[in-house]
Amino acid sequence: MTGRQAILTSWLIPAGLAILAAIILFLAPDEATLGSGINSVYLHVSLIWAGMAVLIAAGLLGLIAAITNRPGWRRWARSAGWIGLAFFAAGFGMSVIAAIDNWGGVFWQEPRNATALNVIAITLIVQVVSILLVATRWLPLIHLIPAGILVYGTVITPLVLHPPNAAATSPPAIQATFLGLFLLALLFAGWLLARLNLKPAKASAG
Repeated sequence: MTGRQAILTSWLIPAGLAILAAIILFLAPDEATLGSGINSVYLHVSLIWAGMAVLIAAGLLGLIAAITNRPGWRRWARSAGWIGLAFFAAGFGMSVIAAIDNWGGVFWQEPRNATALNVIAITLIVQVVSILLVATRWLPLIHLIPAGILVYGTVITPLVLHPPNAAATSPPAIQATFLGLFLLALLFAGWLLARLNLKPAKASAG
C-alpha cells in the first residue's frame, strides 16, 4: 500500500481532526454575552463555512468538467456537491441548536434561515438530477446553480436577527477559534473528497 493509499483509507485522519477540534473547543474562549454557549456557534460557523466553500468548489469542478468533457471531473463535481450539501446542512442544523441553546428558540423569520433552506433544497435537487439524467458534456454545469444561488443569496439576504459579521468583529482569540475549526472542517471535507475519487481502481477512468 502506497503512502497516498494509506492516507485515503486510514480513518486516523478524520479521528485526528476530530481530536484537534475537541481540543480547540476545550481551549476556546467564552464570549462576553453568550458565555460557553458560543461553542455551538463555533461549530455552526465552521461547518456552514466549509459547506459553502465546498459547494462553490463543486460549481467550479462542474465548469472544468464541462470544458474538458472528462468523466473524472464529473465525478469530482458530483462528490463535492454531496459533501458540500452534507456540511452545509450540518451547519444549518447546528445553527438551530445554537439558537435554542443561546436564545431559547429558533427565529424562523430570519431571512438567512430561508436562504439556507433554499440552498439545501436546490442542492439536493441538483445532486439527484446529476445522477438521474444521462451524462452529457454540459450536464456538470448544473453544479454552478447551488454555488450561484449561495453566493447571490449571501450577498442580497438582509440580516434581521442574525448578528452582522460576528466572527470578523470578535476578539482575536475568538476569531482564531472560528478560523481553526473552519480549517479542520475543510480538511475533513477535502479528505472525504479525495477518498471518494483518488482510488487506484479509478486511475484509468476519465
